[in-house]
Amino acid sequence: MIHPTAIIDPAASINATAEIGPFCVVGAGVTIGPGNRIGPHTVIEGPTTIGEGNRVGNHCSLGAPPQDLGYKGDPTRLVIGNRNFLGDYVQVSRGTTKTEHQTTSIGDDNFLMAYCHVGHDCVVGNRVIAANALQLAGHVTVEDRVVFGGLVAIHQFARVGKMAMVSGGSVTSLDIPPFCRVGGYGCPVYGLNAVGLERSGLAREQIKRLREAYKLLFRSGTSLEDALTRLETEFSDSEQAQHWVKFFRTTKRGVVRDREPK
Repeated sequence: MIHPTAIIDPAASINATAEIGPFCVVGAGVTIGPGNRIGPHTVIEGPTTIGEGNRVGNHCSLGAPPQDLGYKGDPTRLVIGNRNFLGDYVQVSRGTTKTEHQTTSIGDDNFLMAYCHVGHDCVVGNRVIAANALQLAGHVTVEDRVVFGGLVAIHQFARVGKMAMVSGGSVTSLDIPPFCRVGGYGCPVYGLNAVGLERSGLAREQIKRLREAYKLLFRSGTSLEDALTRLETEFSDSEQAQHWVKFFRTTKRGVVRDREPK
């Protein structure tokens, strides 16, 4: 299952059911689980762990040293979960020593199209879809079920909340709130991600309550602190509204809230 032109370090561990394409390079400290398919000319450096059933395209770079001026060659890690698709020319860096976990991680069932970049220390959740050329700077957190259009750029240390939809060509240096549609420079909020919410399996009543909470948080003109306090009490029955409260209260960069960026 390993093409004869591939170069495999003896210190790499590759499951017998994995396929390694022509001219691939797999370095020491790399573990590749069962059912993985690695396309031609891909380079995987360690320490990197790849789970089960992933498809990796052509000319990808996985586990490369972080693009960080402070990196001194430490054995930081990349961990990729199960059943992910990584398109051609996708690049994912290892972590740095600037975080406790020192790891870049990608969860399960994600679909990252060609030319996407996942920077050092990023944490990408599950079922994330990213069109071509998504650019995640270092230390970005992406929660579950986010959808990105093409050519999106997310600033370092920013967060993208679960079930958000980010339109193509968007750029932000702030956190993107969960369950919302955002787009353009600064990623102003344009409404709930109604399609994503329905596809996630949320009940109609849950979505209705979230719409009511959305009007309070984003469109009422109420101060942020007052809106969050009201959400805590008036929408205590809504798990999604409480996720908004937690997301806003734990931000370090600030969260996009207004329709127009400031």
